[in-house]
Amino acid sequence: MIVNAIQPDQSTWVLAISGKLLFDARHAFQSAMSAAQQTFPRLIILDLEELVHIDSAGLGLLAVAHRNLTPMGIGLAIANAQKTVRDILLLTNMDKMYPLHDSVAEASKRSSTAKLATKLVSSH
Repeated sequence: MIVNAIQPDQSTWVLAISGKLLFDARHAFQSAMSAAQQTFPRLIILDLEELVHIDSAGLGLLAVAHRNLTPMGIGLAIANAQKTVRDILLLTNMDKMYPLHDSVAEASKRSSTAKLATKLVSSH
C-alpha cells in the first residue's frame, strides 16, 4: 500500500491510497492518518481510486480512524472507491460511518455544506 498525502487547503487533507489495504499496511496507514490529524483539519478525504483490495483488517483501520477523528471534530469521507472496494464498504455498512463520494471534489463540497448546515442548526 502507498499513501500520497495532499493538503489542498488548510482545512482539508486528501490521502490517496493505492494498492491493498491489509493488516500489513497498518503502520503506513496509521502514520499518514496521524500526520494529517496533527494539523487539525476539518476533513480528511480518503481517495481510494487506486485501492484494489481491502480486507477485514483494512475495514478495521477505517473504523478506528473514524472513532479517533470524531471526538476531535474531524470529518472522514471516502472518495473514488472502485466498484469492488465500494461494494465491500456498502456490504459492511461502512457507509453509515462515513460518506462515500464519487469524487474528491464532491466529498469536499458536500462536507462543507454539511458543516454549514450543522453550524446553522446549532446557532438557533
